[in-house]
Amino acid sequence: MKNNILIIDDDAEVRSLISDVLSDEGYETFPVSNELEAFSNLKKTEFDLIFLDLWIGDDESAGLKILDKIKNQYAGIPVVIISGHGTIDVAVSAIQNGAFDFIEKPFVIDRLLLTANQAIEMYRLRKENLKLRNKRVDLEVIGVGKSQFVTSLKSTLDKAAQTNSRVFIETYPGMGAENMALYIHRQSVRKDYPFIHFNCSSDAKDKIELELFGRDKTSGYLEKANFGTLFLDNVTELSQDSQRRLLQYIQEGRIYIENRGNVYVDTRIICSHNANFDMSEFNRDLFYRLNIVHIKIPELRDRREDILPLIDYYTANSDSFFGLKSKSFTDECRAILQTYEWPGNIYQIKSIVENSLINALEDVQITKKDLPAELTASTRDKFTSLDVSKLIALPLREARSAFETDYLKAQIERFSGNISRTAEFVGMERSALHRKLKSLKERRSGEK
Repeated sequence: MKNNILIIDDDAEVRSLISDVLSDEGYETFPVSNELEAFSNLKKTEFDLIFLDLWIGDDESAGLKILDKIKNQYAGIPVVIISGHGTIDVAVSAIQNGAFDFIEKPFVIDRLLLTANQAIEMYRLRKENLKLRNKRVDLEVIGVGKSQFVTSLKSTLDKAAQTNSRVFIETYPGMGAENMALYIHRQSVRKDYPFIHFNCSSDAKDKIELELFGRDKTSGYLEKANFGTLFLDNVTELSQDSQRRLLQYIQEGRIYIENRGNVYVDTRIICSHNANFDMSEFNRDLFYRLNIVHIKIPELRDRREDILPLIDYYTANSDSFFGLKSKSFTDECRAILQTYEWPGNIYQIKSIVENSLINALEDVQITKKDLPAELTASTRDKFTSLDVSKLIALPLREARSAFETDYLKAQIERFSGNISRTAEFVGMERSALHRKLKSLKERRSGEK
């Protein structure tokens, strides 16, 4: 789909020149000579950019009046001022009043095209950012859970949002680091500017560098996110050259682009990296400058008390997430879900909930048969020690002791070693559970 550009200038030759140049580059142009024609077109067509001459007819400030009306009625559309030598000061004033940029007559074609490209790209990113803000984004999941990590996470993110400091998120696959970066952005003073998610993990290292830093007339994501936030996912996957260029930007606030020279931008960097990555291979100077605010996200298997709240969160909101009717898991299912290792973390939980809801379309509840085989097999393998076939060979006293020991060990693991929560679930006082564990340990030792 072509980008639409409105050209407002009472000089037919100028209109024709701008229109021809832009049309040759694939833009759809709408040249008009006055305010009336301009607003007639604005009512009928969605524009991505407006070129506006300051001096129209005998009124050298006509362009400023039109600019004010455009900003009042079509605030988001970028306006590039066309200015003659005698009106440069007025053009600068126009920028202060909301114009994107100004181009001085006579035109330099490359400058005209570069400005058009940058203005349209900025407008596109702003529209995407607005859609993102209005669309339901899974930011609520950040506060779901009962672990100490979850209860302190939002406070950490809120503190990071109040500053312009770079943030370094140490995470594991499936933890939703992008949600945390977006949360910080939305709470910061940069919230009205672009938020761009850029995945640095790719085999095409040259393409990564081009997309990140730009080349010639093409702006890279670092420039596209100007005044906003750039989230560099898997930042440790960047090539050594890209690491060096990113370090230069952080140190000097500029990036060097071929045929354009130094480009100064003000983009906040938030990045993530896989906690399993060997940091000895990463540029240490860059790491120190990225790692101002450090957030480490533990895996779900290390905070099992968050698993069931996450399950409940996605089932309760299943209509908006999956378009499926909400259903509850049976107690047997919930026990299986809580003891599973969850190598894919939160994203895997979301996927399993959706899959289980689909499997249980005809059922009242989600039962064990609706769970993916990987979960039931994992639980069966993990707790084979509770198999009756192993207990029937033992005298009653030893079998009871073996069962109680394995059962309580399984429950303690289920609740991430939290004795209080384990005791509450099995129906014992905390002190009684401690005594029982000690007694069982001593009894099993005596039986050996």
